[in-house]
Amino acid sequence: MRFPALSLLALTPQALTFVGKPNDCSHDVVEENTNTFNAMLNKLGPGDELSFPNETYCLAGGVSGVGLNDVVIRFNGTLKFSDDTGRWPKNGDKRVPALYFEKCRNITFTSSGKGLLDGQGKAWWGLIRYAEYGENRPRLFEIYNSTNILVENLILKDSAYWTFWAHNISSLEVRYTDISARINDDDNHKLFPFPKKGDITAFNTDGFDVAGKDVYIHDCNIWNQDDCIAVKDDGKHWTTENMVFERINASGLGISIGSICNAHVRNITFRDINMHRTVKGIYMKFRPKSSPDLIGLIENITYENIYMEEPEQ
Repeated sequence: MRFPALSLLALTPQALTFVGKPNDCSHDVVEENTNTFNAMLNKLGPGDELSFPNETYCLAGGVSGVGLNDVVIRFNGTLKFSDDTGRWPKNGDKRVPALYFEKCRNITFTSSGKGLLDGQGKAWWGLIRYAEYGENRPRLFEIYNSTNILVENLILKDSAYWTFWAHNISSLEVRYTDISARINDDDNHKLFPFPKKGDITAFNTDGFDVAGKDVYIHDCNIWNQDDCIAVKDDGKHWTTENMVFERINASGLGISIGSICNAHVRNITFRDINMHRTVKGIYMKFRPKSSPDLIGLIENITYENIYMEEPEQ
Protein backbone atom coordinates (compact mmCIF):
# COMPACT_ATOMS: atom_id res chain seq x y z
CA MET A 1 0.00 0.00 0.00
CA ARG A 2 1.29 3.47 -0.90
CA PHE A 3 0.96 6.59 1.24
CA PRO A 4 1.25 9.57 -1.13
CA ALA A 5 0.60 12.13 1.61
CA LEU A 6 3.51 10.80 3.68
CA SER A 7 5.78 10.72 0.62
CA LEU A 8 4.93 14.34 -0.16
CA LEU A 9 5.64 15.32 3.44
CA ALA A 10 9.04 13.66 3.32
CA LEU A 11 10.00 15.67 0.24
CA THR A 12 8.80 19.05 1.51
CA PRO A 13 11.75 21.38 2.28
CA GLN A 14 12.08 22.27 5.94
CA ALA A 15 13.07 25.51 7.66
CA LEU A 16 14.92 24.38 10.76
CA THR A 17 16.17 26.45 13.69
CA PHE A 18 19.25 25.46 15.65
CA VAL A 19 18.17 24.16 19.06
CA GLY A 20 21.42 24.44 20.99
CA LYS A 21 21.98 26.35 24.22
CA PRO A 22 23.10 29.99 23.79
CA ASN A 23 25.44 32.09 25.91
CA ASP A 24 27.03 29.21 27.78
CA CYS A 25 30.63 28.15 27.10
CA SER A 26 30.92 25.48 29.77
CA HIS A 27 32.55 22.29 28.54
CA ASP A 28 29.36 20.20 28.70
CA VAL A 29 27.37 22.76 26.71
CA VAL A 30 30.15 23.15 24.15
CA GLU A 31 30.07 19.40 23.53
CA GLU A 32 26.28 19.32 23.49
CA ASN A 33 26.00 22.18 20.99
CA THR A 34 28.58 20.56 18.71
CA ASN A 35 26.74 17.25 18.76
CA THR A 36 23.44 19.03 18.10
CA PHE A 37 24.86 20.89 15.11
CA ASN A 38 26.29 17.68 13.64
CA ALA A 39 23.01 15.82 14.16
CA MET A 40 21.02 18.58 12.46
CA LEU A 41 23.47 18.72 9.52
CA ASN A 42 23.11 14.97 9.11
CA LYS A 43 19.34 15.31 8.75
CA LEU A 44 19.30 18.09 6.14
CA GLY A 45 17.73 17.19 2.83
CA PRO A 46 17.44 19.02 -0.52
CA GLY A 47 15.73 22.37 -0.14
CA ASP A 48 16.18 22.55 3.64
CA GLU A 49 17.44 25.61 5.49
CA LEU A 50 19.11 25.56 8.89
CA SER A 51 19.18 28.91 10.72
CA PHE A 52 20.99 29.98 13.86
CA PRO A 53 19.12 32.53 15.97
CA ASN A 54 20.83 35.84 16.70
CA GLU A 55 22.55 34.49 19.79
CA THR A 56 26.05 33.32 20.73
CA TYR A 57 26.61 29.57 20.61
CA CYS A 58 29.81 27.94 21.89
CA LEU A 59 31.08 24.84 20.13
CA ALA A 60 34.07 22.53 19.97
CA GLY A 61 35.78 21.73 16.70
CA GLY A 62 34.76 18.83 14.52
CA VAL A 63 31.54 20.16 12.99
CA SER A 64 31.20 18.18 9.76
CA GLY A 65 28.73 18.11 6.89
CA VAL A 66 29.22 15.48 4.17
CA GLY A 67 27.11 14.95 1.05
CA LEU A 68 24.78 17.91 1.54
CA ASN A 69 22.78 18.99 -1.53
CA ASP A 70 20.71 22.13 -2.17
CA VAL A 71 20.92 23.41 1.40
CA VAL A 72 21.12 26.86 3.03
CA ILE A 73 22.92 27.32 6.36
CA ARG A 74 22.24 30.72 7.91
CA PHE A 75 24.55 31.94 10.69
CA ASN A 76 22.52 34.83 12.11
CA GLY A 77 24.39 35.15 15.38
CA THR A 78 27.84 34.11 16.60
CA LEU A 79 29.51 30.71 16.64
CA LYS A 80 32.33 30.83 19.17
CA PHE A 81 34.71 27.89 19.02
CA SER A 82 36.41 26.57 22.10
CA ASP A 83 39.68 28.04 23.33
CA ASP A 84 40.42 24.88 25.32
CA THR A 85 43.35 23.76 23.17
CA GLY A 86 43.94 20.59 25.16
CA ARG A 87 40.46 19.27 24.40
CA TRP A 88 40.34 20.16 20.72
CA PRO A 89 39.28 17.02 18.77
CA LYS A 90 41.82 15.20 16.62
CA ASN A 91 41.88 12.72 13.76
CA GLY A 92 44.85 10.66 14.83
CA ASP A 93 47.41 13.27 15.84
CA LYS A 94 46.01 15.98 13.56
CA ARG A 95 43.61 18.58 14.95
CA VAL A 96 40.42 18.72 12.88
CA PRO A 97 38.89 21.93 11.45
CA ALA A 98 36.26 23.88 13.34
CA LEU A 99 33.89 23.58 10.34
CA TYR A 100 34.39 20.99 7.60
CA PHE A 101 32.22 20.28 4.55
CA GLU A 102 32.87 17.62 1.92
CA LYS A 103 31.13 16.30 -1.22
CA CYS A 104 28.54 19.07 -1.10
CA ARG A 105 26.61 20.59 -3.98
CA ASN A 106 24.59 23.80 -4.25
CA ILE A 107 25.21 25.00 -0.69
CA THR A 108 24.82 28.55 0.59
CA PHE A 109 26.49 29.71 3.80
CA THR A 110 24.99 33.08 4.69
CA SER A 111 23.38 35.25 7.34
CA SER A 112 20.55 37.72 7.51
CA GLY A 113 23.01 40.40 8.64
CA LYS A 114 26.69 39.66 9.23
CA GLY A 115 27.16 36.35 11.02
CA LEU A 116 30.32 35.86 13.08
CA LEU A 117 32.44 32.69 13.17
CA ASP A 118 34.98 33.19 15.97
CA GLY A 119 37.92 30.79 16.15
CA GLN A 120 39.31 32.37 19.35
CA GLY A 121 42.77 32.10 17.86
CA LYS A 122 44.52 34.02 20.60
CA ALA A 123 44.61 30.79 22.59
CA TRP A 124 46.78 29.30 19.79
CA TRP A 125 48.94 32.27 18.75
CA GLY A 126 52.29 33.64 19.85
CA LEU A 127 55.89 32.46 19.82
CA ILE A 128 55.56 30.12 22.80
CA ARG A 129 52.39 28.48 21.51
CA TYR A 130 53.86 28.22 18.03
CA ALA A 131 56.78 26.30 19.53
CA GLU A 132 54.25 23.97 21.20
CA TYR A 133 51.70 23.46 18.40
CA GLY A 134 53.62 24.33 15.23
CA GLU A 135 51.20 24.10 12.33
CA ASN A 136 49.08 21.45 14.00
CA ARG A 137 46.32 23.94 14.70
CA PRO A 138 42.72 23.83 13.46
CA ARG A 139 41.49 25.62 10.36
CA LEU A 140 38.35 27.62 10.88
CA PHE A 141 36.37 26.79 7.72
CA GLU A 142 37.28 24.06 5.21
CA ILE A 143 35.36 22.92 2.12
CA TYR A 144 36.59 19.96 0.09
CA ASN A 145 35.53 18.24 -3.13
CA SER A 146 32.39 20.33 -3.55
CA THR A 147 30.67 22.31 -6.29
CA ASN A 148 28.39 25.35 -6.60
CA ILE A 149 29.14 26.90 -3.23
CA LEU A 150 28.17 30.41 -2.11
CA VAL A 151 29.66 32.02 1.02
CA GLU A 152 28.35 35.48 1.89
CA ASN A 153 27.70 38.02 4.64
CA LEU A 154 30.03 36.48 7.21
CA ILE A 155 32.91 37.56 9.44
CA LEU A 156 35.61 34.94 9.92
CA LYS A 157 37.52 36.02 12.99
CA ASP A 158 40.69 34.89 14.74
CA SER A 159 41.28 31.49 13.20
CA ALA A 160 43.84 29.38 15.00
CA TYR A 161 45.42 28.50 11.63
CA TRP A 162 44.28 28.96 8.01
CA THR A 163 40.97 30.81 8.01
CA PHE A 164 39.27 29.56 4.83
CA TRP A 165 40.51 26.58 2.80
CA ALA A 166 38.48 25.48 -0.23
CA HIS A 167 40.17 22.76 -2.28
CA ASN A 168 39.20 20.41 -5.06
CA ILE A 169 36.45 22.98 -5.48
CA SER A 170 34.39 23.90 -8.54
CA SER A 171 32.19 26.98 -8.89
CA LEU A 172 32.78 28.86 -5.64
CA GLU A 173 31.68 32.43 -4.93
CA VAL A 174 32.61 34.33 -1.78
CA ARG A 175 31.21 37.83 -1.33
CA TYR A 176 30.73 40.40 1.43
CA THR A 177 32.76 38.22 3.78
CA ASP A 178 35.50 39.63 6.00
CA ILE A 179 38.52 37.99 7.61
CA SER A 180 40.21 39.37 10.71
CA ALA A 181 43.13 37.90 12.64
CA ARG A 182 44.53 40.49 15.04
CA ILE A 183 46.40 40.35 18.31
CA ASN A 184 45.89 44.09 18.82
CA ASP A 185 44.28 47.04 17.07
CA ASP A 186 47.54 48.62 15.85
CA ASP A 187 47.59 49.72 12.24
CA ASN A 188 50.59 47.54 11.35
CA HIS A 189 51.93 43.99 11.40
CA LYS A 190 55.00 44.44 13.58
CA LEU A 191 56.61 41.45 15.27
CA PHE A 192 57.59 43.11 18.53
CA PRO A 193 55.95 46.47 19.26
CA PHE A 194 57.00 46.26 22.92
CA PRO A 195 55.50 46.03 25.44
CA LYS A 196 52.69 44.41 23.46
CA LYS A 197 52.75 41.30 21.32
CA GLY A 198 52.84 42.07 17.63
CA ASP A 199 50.10 41.16 15.21
CA ILE A 200 52.48 39.11 13.09
CA THR A 201 52.88 36.54 15.90
CA ALA A 202 49.46 35.24 14.84
CA PHE A 203 51.41 33.05 12.38
CA ASN A 204 49.80 31.06 9.55
CA THR A 205 46.42 32.76 9.71
CA ASP A 206 45.93 32.63 5.94
CA GLY A 207 42.88 34.41 4.58
CA PHE A 208 41.27 32.82 1.51
CA ASP A 209 43.21 29.73 0.34
CA VAL A 210 41.74 28.11 -2.75
CA ALA A 211 42.53 25.27 -5.15
CA GLY A 212 40.22 24.17 -7.95
CA LYS A 213 38.43 26.00 -10.74
CA ASP A 214 35.87 28.69 -11.42
CA VAL A 215 36.30 30.75 -8.24
CA TYR A 216 35.03 34.31 -7.76
CA ILE A 217 35.90 36.14 -4.52
CA HIS A 218 34.92 39.80 -4.32
CA ASP A 219 33.92 42.70 -2.08
CA CYS A 220 35.72 41.37 0.97
CA ASN A 221 38.07 42.74 3.65
CA ILE A 222 41.11 40.85 4.94
CA TRP A 223 43.51 41.71 7.78
CA ASN A 224 45.64 38.73 8.76
CA GLN A 225 49.19 37.56 9.42
CA ASP A 226 49.98 35.35 6.44
CA ASP A 227 48.83 35.16 2.82
CA CYS A 228 45.71 37.29 2.42
CA ILE A 229 44.84 35.23 -0.65
CA ALA A 230 46.73 32.13 -1.73
CA VAL A 231 45.95 30.31 -4.97
CA LYS A 232 47.26 26.82 -4.31
CA ASP A 233 47.49 23.38 -5.83
CA ASP A 234 45.88 20.34 -4.27
CA GLY A 235 48.37 17.59 -4.96
CA LYS A 236 50.30 16.12 -7.88
CA HIS A 237 49.22 16.81 -11.46
CA TRP A 238 46.49 19.20 -10.29
CA THR A 239 45.21 22.16 -12.31
CA THR A 240 43.93 25.27 -10.57
CA GLU A 241 42.31 27.67 -13.03
CA ASN A 242 39.82 30.39 -13.84
CA MET A 243 39.72 32.55 -10.72
CA VAL A 244 38.94 36.22 -10.19
CA PHE A 245 39.59 38.23 -7.03
CA GLU A 246 38.38 41.83 -7.09
CA ARG A 247 37.28 44.81 -5.00
CA ILE A 248 39.13 43.56 -1.94
CA ASN A 249 40.91 45.33 0.92
CA ALA A 250 43.82 43.12 1.96
CA SER A 251 46.60 43.59 4.50
CA GLY A 252 48.91 40.79 5.55
CA LEU A 253 51.54 38.79 3.69
CA GLY A 254 50.18 39.49 0.25
CA ILE A 255 48.09 38.21 -2.63
CA SER A 256 50.00 35.18 -3.80
CA ILE A 257 50.20 32.21 -6.09
CA GLY A 258 51.50 29.16 -4.31
CA SER A 259 53.16 27.47 -3.07
CA ILE A 260 53.07 25.21 -6.14
CA CYS A 261 54.69 21.85 -6.83
CA ASN A 262 53.97 19.54 -9.78
CA ALA A 263 50.76 21.42 -10.58
CA HIS A 264 49.42 23.89 -13.14
CA VAL A 265 47.95 27.26 -12.15
CA ARG A 266 46.48 29.40 -14.94
CA ASN A 267 43.97 32.12 -15.76
CA ILE A 268 44.02 33.97 -12.43
CA THR A 269 43.07 37.66 -12.10
CA PHE A 270 43.57 40.00 -9.14
CA ARG A 271 41.83 43.33 -9.76
CA ASP A 272 40.99 46.50 -7.82
CA ILE A 273 42.71 45.53 -4.58
CA ASN A 274 43.74 48.02 -1.89
CA MET A 275 46.60 46.93 0.39
CA HIS A 276 46.91 49.28 3.36
CA ARG A 277 50.16 48.86 5.31
CA THR A 278 50.49 45.29 4.15
CA VAL A 279 53.65 43.33 4.91
CA LYS A 280 53.99 42.00 1.36
CA GLY A 281 52.18 42.80 -1.84
CA ILE A 282 52.42 40.44 -4.83
CA TYR A 283 54.43 37.27 -4.96
CA MET A 284 54.59 33.72 -6.29
CA LYS A 285 56.26 30.75 -4.68
CA PHE A 286 57.19 27.17 -5.51
CA ARG A 287 57.84 24.33 -3.10
CA PRO A 288 61.26 22.72 -3.47
CA LYS A 289 61.38 19.70 -5.75
CA SER A 290 61.29 16.36 -4.00
CA SER A 291 62.37 14.51 -7.15
CA PRO A 292 63.45 15.54 -10.67
CA ASP A 293 60.07 14.86 -12.30
CA LEU A 294 58.14 17.41 -10.20
CA ILE A 295 57.44 20.50 -12.30
CA GLY A 296 55.15 23.40 -11.43
CA LEU A 297 53.77 25.82 -14.01
CA ILE A 298 52.14 29.23 -13.39
CA GLU A 299 50.77 31.08 -16.42
CA ASN A 300 48.35 33.77 -17.55
CA ILE A 301 48.23 35.67 -14.25
CA THR A 302 46.89 39.24 -14.21
CA TYR A 303 47.41 41.83 -11.47
CA GLU A 304 45.40 44.95 -12.33
CA ASN A 305 44.88 48.16 -10.38
CA ILE A 306 46.62 47.00 -7.18
CA TYR A 307 47.27 49.85 -4.74
CA MET A 308 49.83 49.33 -1.95
CA GLU A 309 50.02 51.94 0.80
CA GLU A 310 53.17 51.90 2.95
CA PRO A 311 54.07 48.23 2.52
CA GLU A 312 56.36 46.98 5.27
CA GLN A 313 58.59 44.91 2.93
